[in-house]
Amino acid sequence: MSAEAILPAVGGEASGAASVRSEDSDSGDSETTPETSCHNLDTADFKICAASRSDGKRRQTNYCGPKVQCVLGITFIVLSVMGLIFTPLDFMLWEKLNMRPGLPPYDWWADPPDEVKLRVYAFNITNHDRFMQGLDPKLNVEEIGPIVYLEKLVHTGIKFNENSTMTYIAKRHTIYLPDENNVDMNATLIVPNLAVLGIASYLHNSMFFVQSAFTILASSYGSELFVKKTVHQYLWDFREPVLDLSKNLAPGLVPVNNMGILARIYANFQDEMTVKIGPRWGHDEFFQIDRFWGNPQLPGYDPEVCPDRIAGSTEGVMYRQRLTKNDTLLYWRKTVCKIMPLYFDSEMTLEGVPVYRYNLSESVHERLTNGTDCYASSPTLPDGVSDASKCYYNFPMVSSYPHFYAGGVLKDQFVTGLKPDRIKHNSYVIVEPLTGTPFHSVARMQSNLHIRDLSGFNYNYDKLSNLILPLFWAEYNQENLPSKIKNVIYFMVVILPPLTIIVLSIIIILGFYLIAKNVYETKLRYDKIKTLLHFNSDASNVKTNTIFNYEKETFLKSPS
Repeated sequence: MSAEAILPAVGGEASGAASVRSEDSDSGDSETTPETSCHNLDTADFKICAASRSDGKRRQTNYCGPKVQCVLGITFIVLSVMGLIFTPLDFMLWEKLNMRPGLPPYDWWADPPDEVKLRVYAFNITNHDRFMQGLDPKLNVEEIGPIVYLEKLVHTGIKFNENSTMTYIAKRHTIYLPDENNVDMNATLIVPNLAVLGIASYLHNSMFFVQSAFTILASSYGSELFVKKTVHQYLWDFREPVLDLSKNLAPGLVPVNNMGILARIYANFQDEMTVKIGPRWGHDEFFQIDRFWGNPQLPGYDPEVCPDRIAGSTEGVMYRQRLTKNDTLLYWRKTVCKIMPLYFDSEMTLEGVPVYRYNLSESVHERLTNGTDCYASSPTLPDGVSDASKCYYNFPMVSSYPHFYAGGVLKDQFVTGLKPDRIKHNSYVIVEPLTGTPFHSVARMQSNLHIRDLSGFNYNYDKLSNLILPLFWAEYNQENLPSKIKNVIYFMVVILPPLTIIVLSIIIILGFYLIAKNVYETKLRYDKIKTLLHFNSDASNVKTNTIFNYEKETFLKSPS
């Protein structure tokens, strides 16, 4: 038998084995070829079926092939690197700069939560008779309070300007909280007669005839230097007959006939603010006041004389973002009529969130010696008090820390009975530095009546010359934030940064895996192809191999 007869037989057996394996594969769950899956069809249908399945397999290969996976891996790596450079937190803070209506930062600001408590402490004079009789050298005061209110703030008339600013009206009013008050609003106080002493102080350098005429008019109306008022009257309904006359004589000084302390502060308490928003100003100037009633200057002050500007300050609802320990926060409150600087004090953790505490400077009411002191008045006020008359129709009001706890005013310099305490009377704000959100803030200020030299009046008036009489002090206390705001800030500041690193790390690892996997598989396929090519080359040389031919002839010639 010839070799040519044997080899086809071997090939037939191989072909048969292949046929058996093909049939086995048809009956199993393994992948089938287009031809075996379509073998029951007619010839024309078989070709169509096989072509369709081949196209489907090629599409599947294209969708999930090595090239697609490599592109996907590179995309993951690029996105991860970009995400680490400009994080989701950075994106959220950048988006907040725009203050878009409908998003949480805008909605929270437009209608702030009812979390600001106003606590008022009035001063009752206990020895006015003895003082006027010359038996006591100084007036003695007694603190009454607190009288607690909720201060409601609403922003209305909001308008977005083309120069990346926003103009709005800030409205404030109070709501009495009877459940938190232990002070009888009908209890009586002895207080300075604001109408008489305020107007007399305003006329301190007028002609003698004017001073005498005012004294006679005040006496004819039965107005005393000290009066008895209920707590409610002192705060909300302080009326004196001399006010009606004074309103006609000096309408600019006394525009109303009610000098109740809180009535004057909250009468039409609405201010037009223009603040900076948008990426143009960045994080450093975000939400800083640009104009107050259209003016960058403090109200009532000449910009050539007073360098202080309201521009760059804030009303305390929201501060700039990404605060640092070197930043100075400028707080504007019309009640104080002064820009109040706060400086970094310490790092804290409040409800799991890292925060910064900024304290109000204790030297904020001290006199400046460079000739640019806007709050010195005339005659010059001592350290520890600042002129606030420009915000009160030039009425002689001065502001200070409660109980004169800081500054140059000695404890009993003007009156006795004060108990200065830094813990009880200082001011501060606790801010989350990334978002500029105040978690807790306390602003405490005292209003005083500045009685100038009254020697041109009669003897009783002169006894009160050059006194600074405490009238009341107020505490504006933002005690808390709503849970929804705190939860969002907690997620942004505490959870989001590490979560971002974890997610981006997983994505970048996945990207490198896809690239490495396909590079390895490509190399493996290349090695297999190379091996097959080498094997085929060796097999093609078998027929020409001398040893093989010799053994083949020997095998064929051997007896069977």
